[in-house]
Order: sequence, then C-alpha cells, then structure tokens
Amino acid sequence: MTSLPREHDASSFGDQPLSPLDGRYRAAVAPLSDYLSEAGLNRARVEVEVEWLIALTGRSLFGTAPLEETQKERLRALYRGFGADEIAWLAEKESVTRHDVKAVEYLVRDRLSELGLEQIAELTHFACTSEDINSASYALTVQRAVVQVWLPRLRVVIDRLAALAHEHRDAPMLS
Repeated sequence: MTSLPREHDASSFGDQPLSPLDGRYRAAVAPLSDYLSEAGLNRARVEVEVEWLIALTGRSLFGTAPLEETQKERLRALYRGFGADEIAWLAEKESVTRHDVKAVEYLVRDRLSELGLEQIAELTHFACTSEDINSASYALTVQRAVVQVWLPRLRVVIDRLAALAHEHRDAPMLS
C-alpha cells in the first residue's frame, strides 16, 4: 500500500463533507437530521433508557414502586426536551468515556438526581448492553424519519404525478 503524496494528505482537506448528503444535498436532507443525526440518535437513546426505567419501576422490580404519572412525565421530558444543553453535556462526557451509550447512561443518571429520583438511578441501563439501546434507538430514528419526513414528501410526489397523469391523459404516447 502506498501513501498519499503530502499535498493529498487528508488533514489538508479541512472541514469537508463526508458525502454529498451533507454537502451539496444538505438542504434537501436537512429535515432528516432531527432523526438521523448523532443528536437525533442520542435523543432516541435517552428515550429508550427512560422508557426502560419506567418499565422496570412499573413492575416494582428490585424494591421499586411504580412511578407516579407526574414523575413519568418529568422523566419523559428528558427526551422530549432534548436539545443543545444535552448535546453539549454528552459531547463533554463522551470525550472522557470514549463511549457514546455510556455517556447517555451518565446523562440519564445525572438528570435523575436533578429530578429527585436518584433512588432508581441504579436501574439505569440495568440488564442492557449498548446494542440493546442502540438497536431500539436506530429503529425509532429510522421509523420516525420515514413517517415524519420521507412519506410526506413521497405523498407530494405521488399527488403531483397523479395530477400530471390527469392533465395529460389524452396525450398520445409511444410505447
């Protein structure tokens, strides 16, 4: 294997897009970033961790009691209100842990303390592997991107094609 000449060293390319999707097509795919970006994935990871906690406590496992509805809603606010503060917190934590799912686990634990729910903190990520969290999170992000972004745009295309078909229904076509 030969190395690249110095003038083609990857470090000389600066902040270049990784693909046409985050380059020239960025505007067209921007709505997908709410779901398919790293931040979107991390929001889904927080959701999976929170819903797992709610499920575990809902079964009164390990000496816990089911959470009150207000507690559940405060927990769910962790992913529903996921934003810039959480993104920055996770980036800082991940720079130390070098593990994205572990950083999410630490975020949830930290927020449990802020919510006065530290008594269930030990159940965070209980009996889960990173793959358990990731596989559910990827499924959520892809499903939501399809339903919220892709399908509505496909419906617009289908409607436009149907309108064109009706408009030109009397035009002869070679086949």
